[in-house]
This record gives sequence, C-alpha cells and structure tokens, in this order.
Amino acid sequence: MRSIAFVVAMLLGSMSAGAANRTFQPGSLIIPMDLSYQDTGMFQAYGLIYALLRNNIHIHWVIDPAKTYHDTNCNSSASPCPWDCELEGSGVKCAYPTMSPDFTATTNVIWDDKGVAARDSVLGTHRYRGGPFVIDSADRDAALAIIDVWNDPSTWAANPYAMRTVFHVTTIHEATAAFTGDVQKEMIAAPSIAVFADGNEGIATGYIRAAGIPQSNGAEFPAAKCGDANCGPGTANPDMLTEVAIMGDLGTCAAPNIDHRNGALFRNGQAAYCQIMSMHWDVTDRERVDCDGGGCPAVKPTGAECDAMQFTYNGHEVVAEVREFLKENTHFFAECQAVNAYENTTPNAAWPFLDDVGRDGHFLTTAGTPVACSGANPCSDGNYECVGGTCVAKDVRERGTGFEIADQPASNTVKVLRPEIPYNQFDGMYGTTGGSEPAYNLSSFLGVEYKNNRQVTLLTGPNGPEVADIYMTGYLDGACALGPLLKPGDRGACNGKISYLGGHSYDTQVPVISGSKSQGARLFLNALFEADCVTGTTVGPDADGDGVTDDQDPEPDDPNVCGDSDSDGCDDCSTGHFDLTNDCTGGGGGGEAASGCCDAGDTSTLPGWLALCGLVFVVGRRRRR
Repeated sequence: MRSIAFVVAMLLGSMSAGAANRTFQPGSLIIPMDLSYQDTGMFQAYGLIYALLRNNIHIHWVIDPAKTYHDTNCNSSASPCPWDCELEGSGVKCAYPTMSPDFTATTNVIWDDKGVAARDSVLGTHRYRGGPFVIDSADRDAALAIIDVWNDPSTWAANPYAMRTVFHVTTIHEATAAFTGDVQKEMIAAPSIAVFADGNEGIATGYIRAAGIPQSNGAEFPAAKCGDANCGPGTANPDMLTEVAIMGDLGTCAAPNIDHRNGALFRNGQAAYCQIMSMHWDVTDRERVDCDGGGCPAVKPTGAECDAMQFTYNGHEVVAEVREFLKENTHFFAECQAVNAYENTTPNAAWPFLDDVGRDGHFLTTAGTPVACSGANPCSDGNYECVGGTCVAKDVRERGTGFEIADQPASNTVKVLRPEIPYNQFDGMYGTTGGSEPAYNLSSFLGVEYKNNRQVTLLTGPNGPEVADIYMTGYLDGACALGPLLKPGDRGACNGKISYLGGHSYDTQVPVISGSKSQGARLFLNALFEADCVTGTTVGPDADGDGVTDDQDPEPDDPNVCGDSDSDGCDDCSTGHFDLTNDCTGGGGGGEAASGCCDAGDTSTLPGWLALCGLVFVVGRRRRR
C-alpha cells in the first residue's frame, strides 16, 4: 500500500485542482500584493509564503479570472479607474496604471511594511489588486505565529528558518468581515528550487535573496559565483547546479551516453526539483563540446583512441536534460540570453555533438521552414545570409530560430495580455530593461510559430504578440493551453511549464514603484509558485495520466487502477484519475450501493475519504521549524 504521505499529497492535490469561488470568513489573513499596501515588503512577501508552506500552512492565490489591465493612469480625467487606489469610497485614484481588483475586503492591519499603522488598527475597505494571497481563518493562529517571527528579527535566533540577510517587513491584513474571491491556486507545498550556475547566477540568486527564500538545506543562496567545488549536490550549496553537474555522464567517443536523465536535475531517474532557473547561459557555451577536458579533434578518431576518449562537456546535453526535466510537473525559467540558448537549440548529429533527437530546444516555438538560397537568389531578409544553400541567421544567437532578438520596448508601450494568469501578477506599469536580449520576435521570414498556436505571450511590445514579446509562458511543446490548474488526471499529457523573460537583469530595490525595473523581479518570483508542483502533485512520470506517478502505481498503464489507499474497497482511480471523494462512482468501483464500496475497511460510519480528511488535518498542523 502506498505511504500515508503520498495519500495526503494526492488528496490535497485533488482538493486544489481548478479555480473556485470561495468565501473567506472573518479572521482570514491577506498578504496584499498591490503598491497601495505592499511596496517595501513586496519581495519578502514571497519568502514569507515559502516559510508558511514549509510550515504546512495553505496559501490561496486569489485572482479574478475576468480581470483587466487599465493601461492609463487611474487618475486620468479622460479614463479614470472605477476603483479607488487605497480606501474604497475615498475617490482617490492611483496615479499609475493598474490591473482591476481581484476582490474587496474590509480589514484591520496586523503588520505594515511602512511601519506607520499600529497592529489591529482599522484599515477599512480596500479592493485588493495584483494577485493577493489569502490564508483561511482556520489557519490564522498557526500562520500568525510564523508571520510574527518573519517580521521580527529579535525572534530569529530561536527560529532559524526566518533568518536572512535582506530584511523588510511584509504587510499583513486581517479580514473583519467575510469576503469572496476566486482561488486560482491553493498552494500546499514549498517548491524545491535549483539555480543554474551559468556565470550569471547572481541575477537569479539576487532575486531569491531579496525574497529571503533559502536553499533546501536552509542556507541562503550564495551572492557570489560558484563552481564544481562549492556548488551542487553534496556541497554547502546543493541547489546551485553547474553545467557539468546538469549534463551528467556523457560517455565516450565510441559509446556516447544519451541518457538525458543522469544529471543533477534527477534523482533515481525522476525530477529532483520543482523549478530550475537559468539567467544568462551563453550561446557559445551551448555550442561547446570538450573531449578529455579540452577541445575535441576536428575529425572523429577511430579505434583505441576513440574508445578511450571521454566527453567532458556538451552544451546540447544541458538542453536535453532540461527537456527531460520538463516532461514532469515542473517549471523552467530562463532570462535574457539563456532564452535563445535553450529555445534555439537544434540537434546536430555530426562530430563532435553526436546528438539524438532528444537534444532539441524549441520548448515553445517551431523551428520554421528552411528558405533555400543561392548566389543568384540571395536571402530576402537582411538578417539572414546564404550558407550551404539555406538562409541562416547572421547572429549566432538567432540560429535555429526559434526566437529572433527584438529591441527593448518603451515601458509605456507594453501591452499586458492574460492578466488573469498567476505568472502575470503585478501592480502599476511594467518597467522594461535592456541587455543583449530585451525582447523576442517570431521569424515571419521562416514562418516560426508558437507550437500548436498556443497563446503564450503575457507581455509584449505595441505591435505584439509575436513582435517584441517580453514575457512568455506555456507548457512543453504546446501540449496544453494556459488556464486554471488542471485536474490530476489531466496533468500527465501537459508536461512542465516554461517561462521566458527578456532583459538582462531587473532591480530588487524597494519600495517597488510603478514603471520601475523591479517588476521583472516580481515576475520571476511569481514563477517560483505558479508551477503545478506547489499544489502537492507528486513530481514524476505518469504514463496512464491518472494522477499517480508510475513508481507508486501498481498498474502504470491502466488509468482505472492505482490501488486502494483508503481501504474502502474501491480503487482510488476508478473514475480514470486519482479521486478519493468519488472512487465509488467510477467503472472500477461499481458504486457504493452495489458493492458496499466506501464501507469496507472503515473503522467509523464516515466514508473512508472523509476519515482521511481528518488525518490530513492532523498532519497539516504539524510544524517544521
């Protein structure tokens, strides 16, 4: 029988599937995420969420599915926002653009990031924007114990989970009346996070340190660059992964290793992390192959020389390992040049790459259709040149397109698409930034498209999407459309998610203000918690798509069979996916009336799944410090 921990995770995962309108009672806690009440504490709010999840407190990400973006200043006389900036009814509008509110609540102040409002002082009614987080009133006392530690350094010695170099108070409000909102995601598990030590890892660790999120061993992510000696599994920085650690054993010239799950992203063949971040991996490193610690010979050797020659670096294998990683319920975030380093990778079967089809990038885009050319028939697009009878991008970063590089759009021209997607939550104007790859085009010359014509663009320039796209997210190979969290039985076919952000580096300065370059850092932090794995879904392959990973499934190829973890006499997957609440009604169960299903094995008159809910409640109150 599967472990209780697995049963708990699967039940909670099924409870959190899909957006749902929910009423929160007085005493529920709100973590504001709009600039009216959370600017200095904006980044640290994400660290607090991580700490709460590590201590078994559920977090509800409440986002109005019909929300819009008001792209002019809310106090504009020509187009004022119908909501007020701070207290509703004041008539005072924000002097910047905002998204429409997610819900309205009447609250008191518990903590104020500006240090002005006293604890328990009356705030009033506010229409919360920017994707706020809510903690149910049932978890109020347990959550406040953690929040008070988080916001008070004098308590950290006894509570080391809250220790961090960067410190700001996070604003917390408490509802004094019931309110309703749409829960887009109920988070129950803190994400495990890996950062690619790609030479610019300080960008990612800077964002994470600003939030106060630690590594899996409790240590802060390092501020300095790191290498094989002090980064990776078994070191003081287990979640900082070098290229060599990610690519794993590459084999020899005579026997190349094309196992794309033997690097540090995996443990026993399954994903070891929920997230991996790569900020500025260089395309030239992606195109590098080393033999015996140095350059490979121009011509493939033969005989004993080939037998003995060890591959010690292959950039394409890093891409292959990430592609395999994304075949589970995981998330990959890339910024700036790392975007094209992954997305534009094309397998090369020639020496010394010796690639198989698994070493392909193009996670979100097609490669387009090659355009023939000759001396008499040159490439009609000036960004391409004729090489070997085919038009090839002149810029090496654009070869294999994928993506072309676009100019930086002005901040006041950015179009906000899909504001209801959790990845895309912010308040105010989005501030763009420069760098080697500030935005991306799809090549019309080659006919490049987003796979399956998925709508993956969240932020784009004035002529987008597909022209100067800034922020894109979608499922691997366009397998599924973005939308509400999928049911457990539907996740297997969707694979992991990819997020791409243009711009070299964003600020972590606070207070966050409208139009600042800090907004991109917030998108990065959103992405840490948007992946499906934070809902408690077990990460791992699921061949039959029933929501139970193959290593836990006694019949991994039959979606109607996965075992009877609650001992009610019915298979947990009788409906075609793991669902303890309805396992009496599926074809595998036969129905309670017909078979006594849900009664067998019970020690009380309660249905087995409800008794298990009681177990979940007890387990959920256990504290990890």
